[in-house]
Amino acid sequence: MSARLFMAPTDEPRCFVCGSERSALLLRSANGFPIHRCADCGVAFTDDRDAPPAPALYPAFDQTRSSTFLSTVRSALAVFLRQREAVVRSMKPSGRLLDFGCGNGAFARWMAGRGYEAVGLEPFSLGEPVTSDNLVLLRAPLEKAEASLGTFDVITLWQVLEHLRNPVQVLERLRRHLRPDGVMVVSVPNLRSWQSALFRGRWFHLDPPRHLVHFDPDTLRGCLERAGLKVVAERHVLPEYGTSGWVQSVLNRLLPHQNYLYELVKDRGALAGMPASSSAAHLAASMLIGGPVLALSLPLEAAAGATRAGATITYGARAA
Repeated sequence: MSARLFMAPTDEPRCFVCGSERSALLLRSANGFPIHRCADCGVAFTDDRDAPPAPALYPAFDQTRSSTFLSTVRSALAVFLRQREAVVRSMKPSGRLLDFGCGNGAFARWMAGRGYEAVGLEPFSLGEPVTSDNLVLLRAPLEKAEASLGTFDVITLWQVLEHLRNPVQVLERLRRHLRPDGVMVVSVPNLRSWQSALFRGRWFHLDPPRHLVHFDPDTLRGCLERAGLKVVAERHVLPEYGTSGWVQSVLNRLLPHQNYLYELVKDRGALAGMPASSSAAHLAASMLIGGPVLALSLPLEAAAGATRAGATITYGARAA
């Protein structure tokens, strides 16, 4: 009988991409979670065995009750939706679109208003589901919704893949919903970015335990290939995530409350228990420091992107 039957189970974290238990500690995040590098497929991943369950990490929130100030700020950030739209249009100028992991549905709504037939799918934070002529917003996991989804000219995953325990399997399942000439747009944080190298465990886009897989250009391409997809386009600058990464990462180095500015704009209840005096002090410091950092972030991120070291990787892929 094989001696393998008598081996005690290992206590090592398991890679979310290939399932290997062979890895080495890469770094530790500011909130204490170990980030490992898989010895077999090379992907970095979070050891999340001490993390809260997913519903606690992704609480439902309703932005319709936000203050006028925060609603105005989010309206101004619509410029980033235009940038996402430009990425999609460069590969598929019209058609039926699925925004997988659509959050509050903002991008699906935006694309529905610009001629696409849009579907948004979100298991956690979506507000009220919507069904209209050219917009459907569904709150459901993929396995419950996929039988009724149909096929798409474009499938987008904006900063979604890093949240998944089974990224390759999800990509495979989504690939089956691509039309023959369809394209999948996948955008994730770049662990090989200048931001990641500088801020390490306090990098805003590291975000464990919500982020489970930490990609670089090579490991993302490898995951797409495992899922039967071939990269046909790539971008290494996406201002939406590049500027936020620089600003919030600097603030995380200087202020005690991590991700304060992000949570303020997101308005999902994470700051509810924060004393008013502390919140006011953080807001004042964020405005004072954030403005100059924002101005510097634009040329910095452009230079980083030129060396494939921008804060994000965005690939367009088709079925191989």
